[in-house]
Amino acid sequence: MRNTSESYKQLGVPFFKEVFNLLDQTFKEREIPYYLLGATAISLELLKDGIKPPRGTKDIDFAIMISSKTEYEEFSEELQKKGFVKVAAPWSFRHPGYDIVVDILPFGKIEENYTENFNQRHTDLHLLGLKEVMSDPAKVKIDDTLVNIPTLPGMIILKLVAWSDRPEERQNDLGDIL
Repeated sequence: MRNTSESYKQLGVPFFKEVFNLLDQTFKEREIPYYLLGATAISLELLKDGIKPPRGTKDIDFAIMISSKTEYEEFSEELQKKGFVKVAAPWSFRHPGYDIVVDILPFGKIEENYTENFNQRHTDLHLLGLKEVMSDPAKVKIDDTLVNIPTLPGMIILKLVAWSDRPEERQNDLGDIL
């Protein structure tokens, strides 16, 4: 088990711990399995080995295993009670008090053909790989909390899927893999 109790402070994400604690508490209250992913997970993996991440991130990404759109909406309402507000993408939330955006990507029974259709505008989120990565996660410790993150191969798979979905919007993904 990797201990990143001090490493997370080097992420360069202001208020990371405060926002992480709010989300972790909500996940636990609702018994929602989750893992941290994206640039934050990659940075934690590098920091545990004393390697400074090549670039920072302005958001925190989570994947949550959830069974229905109703359950996701109830979870969303709970986040709003804790000060988060919805932003443009239906899976994104901002906490104005900490000025940070979090992406909450649902997977599990909510999926249909590896996608989730969020609203009438047909905003599809491609979820390919999230379930598979969750089946065998790496673990890091943030203070007293044990957190799942994708393994290095899992991170690469998720980056490739994200890039192939929207390469025109995802210019950093291939560089992140390198």
